[in-house]
Amino acid sequence: MSGLRRALLGLLIAGLVLGLAALALVTTSPRSFSTAEVVLAAMLGWGFIFAGLYAWWRRPDNRVGALMTLVGFLWFFGALESAQAAWAYTAGLALSALWIGALVHMLLAFPTGRVAPGFEHRLVLVGWLATTVLPLVGLLVLGDPADCRGDCPDNVLLVWDDQTAADVVEGVGVAITVALLAALAVVLIRRYRGFGPVQRRALSPVVWTGAAIAIFGVLTVIPAALGAEDVSNAADAVLLILIISLPFAFVLGLMRSSLSRAGAVSVLFERLGGASARDALAEALGDDTLQLAYWLPEQGRYVDAQGRTVELAGAVTEIERDGAPVAAILHDPALGDEPELVRTAGAAAALALENERLTAEVRARYEELRAASARLVAAGDAARRKLERDLHDGAQQRLVSLSITLNLARKQIEPGTKVAALLDSAASELTAGLSELRELARGIHPAVLTERGLDPALAGLAARAPLPVRVTTTDLEDLPPAVEAAAYFVVMEALTNVAKYASASAAEVTVTRHDGHVVVGVQDDGIGGADPAGGSGLAGLADRVAALGGRLDVESPPGGGTVVRAEMPARRSGLS
Repeated sequence: MSGLRRALLGLLIAGLVLGLAALALVTTSPRSFSTAEVVLAAMLGWGFIFAGLYAWWRRPDNRVGALMTLVGFLWFFGALESAQAAWAYTAGLALSALWIGALVHMLLAFPTGRVAPGFEHRLVLVGWLATTVLPLVGLLVLGDPADCRGDCPDNVLLVWDDQTAADVVEGVGVAITVALLAALAVVLIRRYRGFGPVQRRALSPVVWTGAAIAIFGVLTVIPAALGAEDVSNAADAVLLILIISLPFAFVLGLMRSSLSRAGAVSVLFERLGGASARDALAEALGDDTLQLAYWLPEQGRYVDAQGRTVELAGAVTEIERDGAPVAAILHDPALGDEPELVRTAGAAAALALENERLTAEVRARYEELRAASARLVAAGDAARRKLERDLHDGAQQRLVSLSITLNLARKQIEPGTKVAALLDSAASELTAGLSELRELARGIHPAVLTERGLDPALAGLAARAPLPVRVTTTDLEDLPPAVEAAAYFVVMEALTNVAKYASASAAEVTVTRHDGHVVVGVQDDGIGGADPAGGSGLAGLADRVAALGGRLDVESPPGGGTVVRAEMPARRSGLS
């Protein structure tokens, strides 16, 4: 037998003995108690002890079982009020309310066994102070409680027998008790509303019974303080029944918790056939915020369904299959009170999670490839910009300088001479070479795109086209350079193909931003029949657009003109 079981067995025996001793004190006391009162008192104490020990055994790491057992023991200690010895009688009066402090502590610690810091922690402190200090203060100023009628032993702590002082102490006690019970009811109801559906089924018996105890406690204390004995006695009877039923409600909650695990798994199996593992788990566990992260063993990291890295934080339950991690469930912290429930549901969904993990791994690899492609595109664009600047600042400037020198030399030669003709020919060739160099540099990377932006660059393409081109753009500010470059080259390649092959009379270019994407369209009224696979221009642009997370489509029915359409994310990232 383990150490915990031996300790719990010892507490069980002690609880039985203490309860029997309390019954002996009550039944032999000169003060009269009805059989019903004695039976209900025994049921209350033993009910809390037995239910608490059972909960302690089921969940040794949870303090609720220990607190519930404490309630039962403290209740029986209060039977010392029935003793005939003065010291025992006084001790019974001093201990008579301590079980209420333990009860408040237990309800506020339910279901985690831990009291939340802040307001709830202060409520527990007030509960213990009120049930410890106020009875002791009352004993100092009240010699003979009203229910004794002169047949009680002496109060050995009495210092000053003054009814007024006793009334003040009682008034303070009533005010603190009412405020404490009202706050307890509010906390329990708010806690219930924060539970998911599965948790509510398991925990509602305790929460609602505890809230009812708090409410009827108020209905008992206030009429008693106002002298309405009939109302107070009726509410007191209901309150006693509710308190007696609380440990049984707790056991019922534990049983329903086990059933809820089975129910959650049943719901999970029903949903797995037609829904994702995430949706099935969310419904089974009653947590709409639930998220899944999939383990990639080769990369040593968790990713989401789209292959993006996930950092585990907050309430997390990791799921294994055949001893190896498969996934992690990121769930509502409230589900941390039912770790068996989450693990059971996760184990039931392990096969589906394994399949989704493989899918996530493929997507993660795709994301890595796409990111690598985007980096290559960005590096290529940077190299293009550098090459264009080098041509502009180097060879082009030298050729311009040479052209000026030739023109100056031509002016020094008599017209009609052989040398003059040679200089004129050289100047013409140089002018043509400069034009070709400028066109080459523009094809590598247009300087106007870097210096002035996409709108002027597109206007320049339209102006140089051999047919009328209408350009419409909207909301193109602050685009990533890689996206601007891709949009420019799509339009340039499409207009080049229109001029060469389409036999079109006009073309239209539209570049707009919509729903986080840049949409580029080039349409002509030509003969159609274009084949994107027939050349390398559009195919290469399709790869460039795809590397940025977009796609390029070409529609070109014979006789119906051609539409080139590209769509790319407009987000700015570290790659652009």
